[in-house]
Amino acid sequence: MERKRAILPLGLVAAGSLALAVTDRSGGTALAGLLSFPFRPLGRLLRWMSLSGGAGNAAALGLFGLICLLPAVWLAVRLVRRTARWEDVLLPVMSGAAGAALYWAVNPGRAPANLGPIGPAFGGSVFWTLAAAYLALRLLRGCLAAEGGGLRRYARGMLWALAAVAVYGAFGASPGGLLNAIDAVRAGNTDASALGLTYVFLALRYAVSAAAYILDLLAVFAGMDLLAAWEAGPYSEVAVAAAGVLSRRCALALLFSAVAGAALAAAQLLFIETLRTASVTVSVPLLSMGLVLAALLLAQAMGEGKALKDDNDLFI
Repeated sequence: MERKRAILPLGLVAAGSLALAVTDRSGGTALAGLLSFPFRPLGRLLRWMSLSGGAGNAAALGLFGLICLLPAVWLAVRLVRRTARWEDVLLPVMSGAAGAALYWAVNPGRAPANLGPIGPAFGGSVFWTLAAAYLALRLLRGCLAAEGGGLRRYARGMLWALAAVAVYGAFGASPGGLLNAIDAVRAGNTDASALGLTYVFLALRYAVSAAAYILDLLAVFAGMDLLAAWEAGPYSEVAVAAAGVLSRRCALALLFSAVAGAALAAAQLLFIETLRTASVTVSVPLLSMGLVLAALLLAQAMGEGKALKDDNDLFI
């Protein structure tokens, strides 16, 4: 049921990610434009207001200050209510980032010139980075304090977020990286007839990346199935089977990433004299191995728990 509900929103994420990948052909300016929202349209509005006359300029300054101070005002509210926590120290920093983002949106010529075309959007990117960190810390506090159904709600939300990230990686980051890499190779080489094998390896590199994200998505779907089965009965046959499926999909994702990455690196070595570009990433997937081990331990623990429950039921 959870998986069926995820089809439409994840399909929309995939379509939006693919559209962004196709349009963002200039080193990330389209993505930077998204991160600058809503500062860029607000900056245009404030600039229009400030140029309309004295009253408009005063109103623009007031609105500028109000927008920038919103995170700090929220901190003040939490302090008055005595609900502030240590992660709230990010709120005044967010106010500063909002001020920089809005100022550069009003005056693009004052943005740092060394950042190139993404300069006006840099402040917005910093603001949303801080906002994401604040949200993550708040969620972590909620998870540590939650019990039972509350913790499962957090787990469901995390699975949805992981699914969205995997979809973006498969349909946004990977195609976008491929298109930008092709543009870079074309710009640096005048003999297009000698680029065929290079294009093949670029396609293979990003196909491996997209396939790894899809396998991660399948593991997330298995996690959704496990969570639903757990709520129905943590030691039921369905829950134990779902835990086994999750552990196998996690192991498959790790196996594919390791083997495909090694094979692609070896193949590049064989054709290195023909290729116009090559890329090898040396990584030891300790985190992925830890997640696989955790999934295997969970499946084993649930299987042993079910066996113990079945034994106890025999005495009742």
